Amino acid sequence: MFKSDKSVFVLLFAMLLTSSVLAQRSEPKQTEIQGHTMYTLLEPGGIPAIFEPQFVTVSEAESTYYADEPLLVVVRGDDARGYSTWHLDHHEIVNEQIGGAAIAVTW
Repeated sequence: MFKSDKSVFVLLFAMLLTSSVLAQRSEPKQTEIQGHTMYTLLEPGGIPAIFEPQFVTVSEAESTYYADEPLLVVVRGDDARGYSTWHLDHHEIVNEQIGGAAIAVTW
């Protein structure tokens, strides 16, 4: 556990799904496999990974996020990061460094 007064950062993604992106989706591709229909909603790579996440301070996050918003939190030494599960729903993975170690955050 870390104390609330430590520098904890919450991930703020620059890329969010917008109505214009949703409007550009095409009909699902259908493939028959051994008599069963498989629907492909997104092509491989259709959900962008994040390679350079942007963070905000705890005080900034308190005015942006709900108090009960679920987070995935990674702590390594004195370095702690919080990842909003709502934002992670829109991305496959976050690739970054924390406390000098390469990590991959998935949801």
